[in-house]
Amino acid sequence: MASDTQSRVFKIDAYVARLVTGPFLVFMLILTGVVWLTQSLELLNDVIEQGQNIGVFLYLSVLVVPSILVIVLPIGLFFAAVYCLYRLRSDSELVVMYAAGMSRWQVARPIFGCAITVMLLAYLVNMLLLPMAMRDMRSVLLEMRTEFASSLLQAGEFTTPADGLTVFVENRLPGGEIEGLLVHDNRDKDKPVSYIADRGQLIDTREGPRLIMLNGNIQRRDAQKKTDFLYFDKYAFDLSQFENPAEERYFKAYERYLPELLWPDTTQAYDNQYENELIAEGHARITSPLYALVFAAFAMAGLLPNEFNRRGYGRRIVLTVALGLAIRLLDLASVGWATRYPMLIGIQYLIPIAAFAGACAMIGGWKPTASLAALRRKSQSIGSAEASRS
Repeated sequence: MASDTQSRVFKIDAYVARLVTGPFLVFMLILTGVVWLTQSLELLNDVIEQGQNIGVFLYLSVLVVPSILVIVLPIGLFFAAVYCLYRLRSDSELVVMYAAGMSRWQVARPIFGCAITVMLLAYLVNMLLLPMAMRDMRSVLLEMRTEFASSLLQAGEFTTPADGLTVFVENRLPGGEIEGLLVHDNRDKDKPVSYIADRGQLIDTREGPRLIMLNGNIQRRDAQKKTDFLYFDKYAFDLSQFENPAEERYFKAYERYLPELLWPDTTQAYDNQYENELIAEGHARITSPLYALVFAAFAMAGLLPNEFNRRGYGRRIVLTVALGLAIRLLDLASVGWATRYPMLIGIQYLIPIAAFAGACAMIGGWKPTASLAALRRKSQSIGSAEASRS
């Protein structure tokens, strides 16, 4: 008999878990797709400007996904839990479960199980996948900028890397060697300059890519249209001016692993300047996955109580969603507070813990409105007693 009961309980748990998992995957795909589309459009612009192919764009688009999941995992679970509970209530399945002797906590058990799974997934993304993907993206973008200089020099083609600048290469050989080179710089209309060389070499330096021209001459024309010739054996032309401004070689907050955030190296200029911001972000990496549990608890606190309402449950759902989003916005604000005032870092932990405790109390039967009403009546009675004494 006990085994039959356990089997029925297991089937109910599995059924409720499926009701959460299906909508969760749908909401995840929708939310991730919307945010991914906006991010990918920015990446597409960078890829086109750097002359890269579709493969690079797709790879960068994949690297963006962990930064999106950090945001949408708890939110997707929240909406999935609300949908699941609304369906159970609208189909009267909750009524049947309660009539069969199940408590609110027994109904909540599979939803909490899903929330814990999502929370662990969020920790995996926060602690490992996010910084790994962001560092890889930084490397790819830097490599794209390096390759951009090389793409300016196409054999047999006139290229225009900037307005007023024209580059022509007769032939390119393996190893970056160039034959037959012309660079015409007309960006200053009054003083155009032309560079002509028999051979050249494209090299990378610490200061950026350089075009080394060999055996050539420079033709300069001044405002009076007088042309001067300068012959050279070797001349270096700076190509880095046509790249996007290079980023400094330090890891930003979203590119760092947790120890690098919680204990920044203050001997480095960036770490010293943004120490509070890095530490606050580190604690946010710890607390943000907790909102999977908080949001699941909020959904159940709003929709599990077995209170019949002939007008439906739309108002309760709207209130539940509004409170959940308000808690999330409060969490984002707490990161800013901790950045400005490091002594307030504890608020980043207090908000999810207090919200989760309050939601669990409501699941257990606590009614905030009834408590407030009782408190109001008590204060009124005390006031009346004091007035009668006086």
